[in-house]
Amino acid sequence: MEDASLLVGTELYDENTFLIFINGVPMGVHRNPQQFLTNFRLLRRKGKINEFVSIYFQQARKDSKLQSTINIACDGGRLVRPLIIVEKGKTLVTQKNIDEVSMGLRTFNDCIKEGKIEYIDVNEENNTLIALSEKFINKDTTHMEIDPLTILGCVAGLIPYPHHNQSPRNTYQCAMGKQAIGSIGYNQMNRVDTLLLLLVYNQKPMVKTKTIEMINYEKLPAGQNASVAIMSYSGYDIEDAIVLNKASVDRGFGRVIHMRRYESNIKRYADRSADIISQPPPEVKGQKKEDLSWEFQKYHALDHDGMAKVGSKISKGDVWLNKYSPVESETRIFANAGSQIDYNPSSEMYRDKAPIYVDRIQLSSNPDKHFQIKMVARQTRRPEIGDKFSSRHGQKGVVGIIVDQEDMPFSENGW
Repeated sequence: MEDASLLVGTELYDENTFLIFINGVPMGVHRNPQQFLTNFRLLRRKGKINEFVSIYFQQARKDSKLQSTINIACDGGRLVRPLIIVEKGKTLVTQKNIDEVSMGLRTFNDCIKEGKIEYIDVNEENNTLIALSEKFINKDTTHMEIDPLTILGCVAGLIPYPHHNQSPRNTYQCAMGKQAIGSIGYNQMNRVDTLLLLLVYNQKPMVKTKTIEMINYEKLPAGQNASVAIMSYSGYDIEDAIVLNKASVDRGFGRVIHMRRYESNIKRYADRSADIISQPPPEVKGQKKEDLSWEFQKYHALDHDGMAKVGSKISKGDVWLNKYSPVESETRIFANAGSQIDYNPSSEMYRDKAPIYVDRIQLSSNPDKHFQIKMVARQTRRPEIGDKFSSRHGQKGVVGIIVDQEDMPFSENGW
């Protein structure tokens, strides 16, 4: 490489002069780009340069004012994928190598260290000719796919028959597939997340891909199989809106468990006083909400320990934690800490409109060493107008109307 500062303008902008950039920073120039690229890649395949460093060149056209460049990238965040190296019309990975990997005598990383497979990023891919399989290899081929399905990532690989879709539809689905509600893990009912949405009746897809099998997607599916008719329906399908069958919704289609965490801290103050949890008023014990007078109805969900009972229904205005805080605890002097402490009620109330059910209560602490009480509450939600649905082909839409079963079209099987 030559120092660019030693060249005059005519040499610097000659069509055979290539500027060399490392992560976008100009470093120098080179007169023979093909030799430079060949030697650089040879060093990378020998392990002298990290396998994730990429190099590619851009040849400027004669009629353009752009500069010909060689770009070296070693920064993070680049998407790379492995490809089999092809030299002189033959792949460097042989059937013997594949058998050794299958028997455990060789690993995938061994093939990279031996220069049989290399990682190519998006930009370097523009300087390569990649064959899908051995029958497509010609004298100009530089690489071959390990398997054609590796062209797609995990999210795009979930789309069945993506080659039958418009390209934008596959792009839409890659975004929406990550928003799908389903199962998040085998421990989903033990987790304490701020917000969690779980589909009640998950189903395996009727049509699947190899990627679905490889990533075990069927063990934690997201979605349901539905009978779909594509037709106009009284204008309620305008702007891609969806018409739902009320009977299907009644039977559980699209049913979701909505779980939210509520928490409260039992604080300790400088004068050694602290918040306390008190039992519910004696009038509440063993009484149903409808049997209590109006001033005590808000305490109906409390257990004898002052916290909400697991399984109890809580509506707007109900108390789920009967907490009291000391009055002016910060202004009281330390010497009088043993004196009588007055408390004000600071109970935690449920303030949303829709009622909830207490799923579980968890006791823990936070980094400030305050005692912490978490309540996980659940709701069961039905699909309603305005909810978004989508197929696996990016065909998205919101619910425009929910129609009775007798007013919906049906198949010869009655579906």
